[in-house]
Amino acid sequence: MPNANLRTLIAALLLLVIAGLFLAAPWLGSRATILMVTQAVILACFAMAYNVLLGQTGLLSFGPAVYFGIGAFSALYAVNGISSGQLPLPLELVPLLAGGAGLVAALVFGLISLRSGQIAFAMITMGLAELTHVFAMVFPSVFGGERGVSIDRMVENTLTGWGYGRPDEIYWLVLFWAVLSIATLAWLTRTPLGRLANAVRDNEQRVAFLGYSPARIRYLQFALSGLFSGLAGGLFALTYEIANADIFGLQTSAGVLIAAYVGGIGSVFGPALGAIVVTLLEFRLARATEAWLLYYGLIFMGIVMFAPQGLWGLLTGVPTAIGREGFAVWLTQRLKGLALLLPGFVGGVLIVEMSSHRANAYDPHLPMHLLGLDAFSPLNWVLALGLVAVSAALLLARRRQAGRRRRDGLTAGAALAGGAE
Repeated sequence: MPNANLRTLIAALLLLVIAGLFLAAPWLGSRATILMVTQAVILACFAMAYNVLLGQTGLLSFGPAVYFGIGAFSALYAVNGISSGQLPLPLELVPLLAGGAGLVAALVFGLISLRSGQIAFAMITMGLAELTHVFAMVFPSVFGGERGVSIDRMVENTLTGWGYGRPDEIYWLVLFWAVLSIATLAWLTRTPLGRLANAVRDNEQRVAFLGYSPARIRYLQFALSGLFSGLAGGLFALTYEIANADIFGLQTSAGVLIAAYVGGIGSVFGPALGAIVVTLLEFRLARATEAWLLYYGLIFMGIVMFAPQGLWGLLTGVPTAIGREGFAVWLTQRLKGLALLLPGFVGGVLIVEMSSHRANAYDPHLPMHLLGLDAFSPLNWVLALGLVAVSAALLLARRRQAGRRRRDGLTAGAALAGGAE
């Protein structure tokens, strides 16, 4: 029970820290920082909407970009209608209209994609996403093709009287709708529908035996996901004032899938945390190195393989681990693990950066930005490979030692059992 209370406390502290950073963002940085935080907020809303399917209902979808893109284009055309006077709607309510468009699309496409099992569902959603992407490219008069559809969000019809020309003004609008959406999605997980969706994910046959329709529950969850994905797309359109056919591509779907997994699909707010981390990686790593996509992929693979509960699960699971092992043992084990992995991490980064520099630099003989190293120096390559080898040898020795202890424990247990007989 104390561990459960500590877990809840850590989750609450994480939410408070995230909320504090979001509220303080307009005063903490430049226009670029505000834009970065705005993108993180939008992706957090999108990831929470996607997790309605993946984490809450157990449906792996490769097509959330469809509803995100439909919401974005609906918002773009709505703003153009407001500018021309044909649509008497305040700008602040445009995300709601975009969410409605995503809901309608989900209600239609859900009839197609939810007719089969989970694997077939994933393939159908991928097919629908590609079909929508191609459709958008074929009809540039509607979707603008590669140029896209652009708007000017500075309209007269607003509820606040703001012009929404400054980044901080549009940020507050995005934050309002995103927080409202995230709070609603979190509340929905505690409703009977949310509980039934979890039950369908865990044991579909038992839910059917109790008299509920798993197909109807999945359909309702699919519709809710489309609603809030469309709303996130509307926020994207208002922020960037442009969207093209690429918004329907698999890159958009892959981005939100990675954000949800990195944060933790098994938790309510994990995808929002993952969205923040992924956005920071995209902005900061892209400036620091040309090989940022490789690091991005490796981080995702590491989370999936070694921490399937995600970052949220790792952080909130610390009290349980400490209670099981004791603080001293827990801290010692983590420091030992860090000491074993650090040489390999440094060596791996050096290898990637030197390889990237040699392949992409205009003048590869110039020193790298990273520590001013020479990518053609044999000593630097020997150093990098040596660090990786040292880390691998230490990890292998630790694994053998753990295996030896496990065998000794089994042998001692068998001896005790034989003596008792």
